[in-house]
Amino acid sequence: MASTFTDYYQLLGVSKTATLDDIKRAYRQLARQHHPDLHPEKEKDLHTRRMQEANEAYTDLSSPENRAKYDQFGEHWKEGPPPPPPGSQEPRRAPSGAGGPVDPEGFSDFFRNMFRQGGQNEAPAREFYPSDLDVEAILEISLEDSVRGMEKSFTLMTTGLCGTCRGTGRSGKTLCPVCGGVGEIRKPRDIKTRIPAGLLEGSRIRLKGQGNEGSNRHGDLYLTIRLLPDPRFSVSGQTLENVTRVLPWQAALGAEVSVTTLEGPLRIRIPKDTHTGKRLRLAGKGLGKPNERGDLFTRIEIDIPDTVTPKMEALFKQMQEDAHD
Repeated sequence: MASTFTDYYQLLGVSKTATLDDIKRAYRQLARQHHPDLHPEKEKDLHTRRMQEANEAYTDLSSPENRAKYDQFGEHWKEGPPPPPPGSQEPRRAPSGAGGPVDPEGFSDFFRNMFRQGGQNEAPAREFYPSDLDVEAILEISLEDSVRGMEKSFTLMTTGLCGTCRGTGRSGKTLCPVCGGVGEIRKPRDIKTRIPAGLLEGSRIRLKGQGNEGSNRHGDLYLTIRLLPDPRFSVSGQTLENVTRVLPWQAALGAEVSVTTLEGPLRIRIPKDTHTGKRLRLAGKGLGKPNERGDLFTRIEIDIPDTVTPKMEALFKQMQEDAHD
């Protein structure tokens, strides 16, 4: 029975124009995800098959000769031009399909290339791509903290070299028992930093050396700021808007009222004959850097007292009568 054609590019999640580095990077991600030693016993068979498929795709696409055949002949690529003459060295790959457990030696090409595992005279060294070292994270802060700045402490999961195998993924002739052959482990890192004043939604700050650990350096941590919702304000860039409720006689006669700001209550004067919906501007009470802050607009809404006394009710009736004269 003919075997089902496997689209290597689709399996690895890369395009047909992918470079060898792209292919290595994609395979490495799949290796982390599906290596059977990193999963519970009941899931090993599934991840064994996925790892075998990924290993086959990587082995063939990382060989320029095999890749050229694959690109030219598609599913019949193995039936294309005759194989290389005797003596030429073809990359070894683990058998595809679901048969039997994975032989750790079947992944030797991957671990040799990805983790630079050499012979006795070669010191093992771990190579990271920059994207593996740099870490992106989201930091949520309040509107008040965005204006005044703050000290922020948090714990972040980062990736570092396995202390047992120092990134080789091997322990003798077998996979490292600590990292499962991946060469790296996830570990928490406590971070304390000063968040500067004036950050807006989507602002990014860089913490040098606080990313993942490589063999020769640490990556950087990039924090993207997300402003926490505040029921008191609506936000548009550097502009804030809120609502100030006033009593009917305050709106009609003018009055000094209290407006909520990020710094606390602020007394302002509303003009005589103010209608519902009128917006009053408080300059420099919005978001942004010190001396460059946006504005706060407070929208007036006219309300009645929570309790209306008989005398007040009589006055309202008198106002109603006067309005119809």
